Amino acid sequence: MGSDFSDLGKSPFDVLVVGAGINGCAAARELSGLGHSVVLVDRADLGGATTARSGRVLHCGLQLLAPRRSIADYLKNPQELATRLRSARRAALDFGEFCRERSVPLEPMTIFVPIFRDSPYTGWQIDFGATIIRAFAGNGASFQYRRLDLAESRSNPYVADLGKRDALRSLVSFQDFRFYWPERIAIDAALAAERNGAMLLNFTKVGDLRRASDGLWHARLQQIRDGEREADVCARVVLNLAGVWVDDVIASATPKAAVVRKVVAVKGVYLLVKLPERYRALGLAGTNSIGEPICCLPWDDLHYVGPTETPFTGALEDVRPQEEDIAFLLAELRKFAPGLSVNRSSIVMAWAGLRPITVRDGYPKGRRLPFNVIHDLTAEGMPNMLALSWGIVANHLSTARALARAVSSKIRPLKSAPMHPGGHVALPRTGRRLQDDYPATVDDVRFCVEHEHAKDLNGVLFSRTGLGWTGRMTAEAVHVAANAMAPLLSWSSSRTQDECDAFRARLKADHCYELMM
Repeated sequence: MGSDFSDLGKSPFDVLVVGAGINGCAAARELSGLGHSVVLVDRADLGGATTARSGRVLHCGLQLLAPRRSIADYLKNPQELATRLRSARRAALDFGEFCRERSVPLEPMTIFVPIFRDSPYTGWQIDFGATIIRAFAGNGASFQYRRLDLAESRSNPYVADLGKRDALRSLVSFQDFRFYWPERIAIDAALAAERNGAMLLNFTKVGDLRRASDGLWHARLQQIRDGEREADVCARVVLNLAGVWVDDVIASATPKAAVVRKVVAVKGVYLLVKLPERYRALGLAGTNSIGEPICCLPWDDLHYVGPTETPFTGALEDVRPQEEDIAFLLAELRKFAPGLSVNRSSIVMAWAGLRPITVRDGYPKGRRLPFNVIHDLTAEGMPNMLALSWGIVANHLSTARALARAVSSKIRPLKSAPMHPGGHVALPRTGRRLQDDYPATVDDVRFCVEHEHAKDLNGVLFSRTGLGWTGRMTAEAVHVAANAMAPLLSWSSSRTQDECDAFRARLKADHCYELMM
């Protein structure tokens, strides 16, 4: 890897991808599969920012058709209806693709949405919307839609918990899926790109980005963990997929004219809570007291509650759940479903992330639809640079294809497409388990470091093995993992202890979680 890094500038790449979230990794896989030479760079770990903190839902698209106030909204603003129909169609098509191909791990969950007397839509309107979604999704993508009348609804475990159960008209039921887990999907896509010949550089900053007289984009790369080596790189096209850092990347290119801001960072917080067994695999979704989404969705034997929707103006690399976020979610859940009796002691852990939502005048929290907006910056004085705003996990396959088409409209690959297979290379699952109740092993840890670019405990225990997301990770498991990583990363005994201490502090700050002894 060392010689590879120093040799980066010897010949130009076709594409420099800045940002290794789910869309950057998927785009790198798509482009490298077409024969493009690709270098994928991220200031942190693969899939380690917004992707890791996402809502994780693969939704069929039905709720995208719902108006904010009433169906009459669409008569006043037919353009809004057209946008929602296009977004719902794309969601349904992507839902159908995932259902048919099962190319990534998915966990099915049955979602219930209560329809009240004051809801902005009626039961028959939702039935009609479900018919539209079925037509969009095609064969093999059944989302098991049903609408239960009041008599049928009484047996549902959530109905008795609703705050407005006396105003209930009916209960909608459908099947969605939870991505299990998004950063692992991103990492697998990045590794598939690497097998196609792409260069992966995590924990690497991009600076001094400029377009030179040779028509190429040039950049200075700086590795920021375990030494600060630097190297120059050049590419024919830049894909700016840096999420909430998109505008920072644009600014680093010192554009000659003013460039319109592309994203607004909106903070979303989720809580992982323990509910009684009768709710297992069942979720509840609706609208909170300020008209924004609220959900309580299954997470193995737990549930996660959220999100918050708060414009964020702090340091982008320092986002975490605060007490006011937690208090807001608990208060809103008490209004929506007080019978669940969720309180501060119910919380197992929490997390916060930043959504890079598309900027739009009049929308302080960004324009929510459409998702996955591709910006060609040629007209803003930066030819052969493309940026993405509001890219979401559920659309990452179609977004990667759209980005590849946009790149292909500008350049052709300099080599033929590789024949290497994509997909997931399974962890070994051999050797001693990190803890008895989870399959991750010491050999898995070593594999993550040696073959999957893991450089810290978070990258192993959360992103690559998923143990951290169970809510039951132990201090012993952390120490076993750290000792397995140490010789591979040249950590001394004191450095190994420092890594464990830093990880423990990060768990407390970022996840409100104290390690189990």
